Amino acid sequence: MANGGSILILCNFRNIRPKYLIDQETTLSWLVEVHARSESCKEGSSEKLQPASASSDRIARLMKRYGCSSEQIAVRGTEICDFTHTDWEKMDLFHFRDGPFGPNMSQRSEQFSEISKRICAQFFTPEITAPDHLVHVTCSGYISPSSAQEIVSKNNWHQKTVVTHAYHMGCYAALPAVRMAEGFLAKARLNSGGSRSDFRTDIFHTEVCSIHVQLQDHSPEQLVVQSLFADGFIVYSAVHQEEVGRVNGAGLLVEALQEEIIPGTETSITWDCSEWGMRMGLSSIVPEAISSNLAAYMQRLCQRGNVSCEEICAKAVFAVHPGGPKIIDRIQALLGLRDEQLKASRHILKTCGNMSSATLPHVWENICADSSVSDGTMVVSLAFGPGLCISGATMRKIVNS
Repeated sequence: MANGGSILILCNFRNIRPKYLIDQETTLSWLVEVHARSESCKEGSSEKLQPASASSDRIARLMKRYGCSSEQIAVRGTEICDFTHTDWEKMDLFHFRDGPFGPNMSQRSEQFSEISKRICAQFFTPEITAPDHLVHVTCSGYISPSSAQEIVSKNNWHQKTVVTHAYHMGCYAALPAVRMAEGFLAKARLNSGGSRSDFRTDIFHTEVCSIHVQLQDHSPEQLVVQSLFADGFIVYSAVHQEEVGRVNGAGLLVEALQEEIIPGTETSITWDCSEWGMRMGLSSIVPEAISSNLAAYMQRLCQRGNVSCEEICAKAVFAVHPGGPKIIDRIQALLGLRDEQLKASRHILKTCGNMSSATLPHVWENICADSSVSDGTMVVSLAFGPGLCISGATMRKIVNS
């Protein structure tokens, strides 16, 4: 995006909460037991594993040391009923009938397909006005034709709506999706000879992270991941800034976008397709890599948006993807931010967990709905993902009164 060339408003956020909202202590206890059962199956012992077993005690100690506590995350959501009980004979996915690794990739993908199609149908009912473009964002499952393509066909939008897939980018993917939407809107206006601005791109996220629990891996890295991630679903629209009248309530005017890869960090965050589902690699160097590069990155982002970095850090609300509690804390310390500037980011982590690409849009939605964040307030968005990539934006809250 060129300096001062903003054309884009993000607005009309709608989220669907997962079926099952489970308190963190209950989920951590469930994870301890399911990991212990996997260990028991590997050792060839009975499936009737007792909670007081040695492996259960050992994994409980590891979870307490490395997992995200209930002080950091209160509740996480999942679409998978298995997480709500420990009747192993009635498990849909995590039943161990096929061995200690749990469901294979095909079984997990089948679950994703059903969930993604159902959520998509809830978001895009036939009576709504068809968007010009529909960007589907996810890193937790891929089917072809996608749920986005199927809903366009079912709603008879096939001559109106173009589908684009923004897949496998992980936690920062909302910002590349916004960049795509900007290009689509600019091209549509150009094709109209500049006479029209009434185009709309809808962006929707279906993240079903809970299907990818790696039962057989009790490493600290995996216990962090499995105690952090959750399912999340959200949709929002991108419209030209002239179309502020189409904003229901409040929206975010995007002023600048900046994305960079930190050299030498290629293996610090990974997201691989394995036989037993998607597998995340999360190095302990990630917080330090971000910390050592963020100050210079912020200067470049602010320069692109024609704003002072000092003013931004003093006055803006920060929408930070909460990759984990340490990320938010590090950014706050490095940039000298006050607690209230990060209120929305911490709130979403506390009440939802890390929903991968869906997390940052939930933070945006929270800021738009917060009446204490006034019209014209600067908003800085930051997210991080494989690459190691830093992606960010400067925005302003606008209220359509």
